Amino acid sequence: MKTPMQELIDQAIQRSRELSEEGRLLESLAVEYIVDLAIAESMLEKEKEAIVNAWMDDRYPLDKDWVKQCAEQYYEETFNTKER
Repeated sequence: MKTPMQELIDQAIQRSRELSEEGRLLESLAVEYIVDLAIAESMLEKEKEAIVNAWMDDRYPLDKDWVKQCAEQYYEETFNTKER
């Protein structure tokens, strides 16, 4: 399973490849694509933080350090971040 941001990045990469193969990817579009991709990738950590915080909020008032470790493990296992 991938997060919405991971799916967006994958779709952008795939669309870029399709346009390149069709010869329709102009240099200006390539620069715009790179900027958009960098913005999307920069949002991955923020997205992870939101998912971990939601997971932690659901388990309040348990030990916060333990819950954070569990939440991060859940994120890593659920969204296959090690494959990216």
